[in-house]
Amino acid sequence: MERETPQAVPNVDTHTQSDRVGAEPPSRAHARSGTVAAIGAWLGTNTWPAYCAAAITAAYGLLKAYWVFGGSALWSIAPLPQELIDKIRSGKAPTWFEIADAVSLVLAVTGVMFALATARPRRWLPVWLVRWSLWPLATLMVLRGVLGMIGDVQQVASGESGPLTHQALWDLTLWAPLFLIWGLLWAAAAVTYTRRARTPRPRVT
Repeated sequence: MERETPQAVPNVDTHTQSDRVGAEPPSRAHARSGTVAAIGAWLGTNTWPAYCAAAITAAYGLLKAYWVFGGSALWSIAPLPQELIDKIRSGKAPTWFEIADAVSLVLAVTGVMFALATARPRRWLPVWLVRWSLWPLATLMVLRGVLGMIGDVQQVASGESGPLTHQALWDLTLWAPLFLIWGLLWAAAAVTYTRRARTPRPRVT
């Protein structure tokens, strides 16, 4: 009797088509965490966010000082109600506004000093102080920028002409993006300072 030659069994993929169809793509949360990790790696422990935040704060403080001491330039594009701008130009600014301008000037000087302190090699500021100071500030500035842009776009899209649209255009092209970038820089400064504070310093032998 002749023996039947055994035939080779084809390699069958154990993963069925239903398994492939049922395979879920990476979740949005995973992609978001990857993006955050990439941004964190890009920032590293650099000090440039703190210096950039200090520069913008100094420029804003100089503008406030100019207004406090009687300057009138840039009032036409200031993100303020037109009625208030007219009172300021006529020298009849409300007392509360003059006080707020002076307080904002003091805060700007404090902000510059604080930003430069986070960039110094000697990390003497407590991490909790940097977090509780910069993160709320960054959040408020980012919200100001984003919500301002939304309102500006709605005003411009309405097709109306007048002081409100003029103010919305300037806010959309200058002030809202400025506050958005400013807030992101403060957040980046907080992140990088925290990382530098947790990085052990090399011992000098």
